[in-house]
Amino acid sequence: MKILVIIKSPPASQVVHEIAVNTVERLSCDSEIELSGIFFTDSSVSLTSKEICQISSLSNLQESYLNLTKERGIPLFVCGRAFMEQGLDKSSICEGFTLSGNMELSMMICSADKLLEF
Repeated sequence: MKILVIIKSPPASQVVHEIAVNTVERLSCDSEIELSGIFFTDSSVSLTSKEICQISSLSNLQESYLNLTKERGIPLFVCGRAFMEQGLDKSSICEGFTLSGNMELSMMICSADKLLEF
């Protein structure tokens, strides 16, 4: 089963993000599940910015997502439009996250068997 995870929750919803990371970690251990990626949109894109490191608890959340890529190979996509709407510049995206768009999101949704949204 192919699963796409969509993150929409604002960075201040730390508990929701912790649940998302834990859920993705558990799912990645199941050999029958393929995680096609995690797609950040809406206000959650702030977590993908270099500037978020100024707040230690949010920096830890960002690192948790980045560890999913490093340790489990799960790609992290960021909606470019939402990133700009948050007043963030492309140059401020943290290494490990990839700016993406609606076309890529649409293709990932079409190829997924299940969507999880946090």
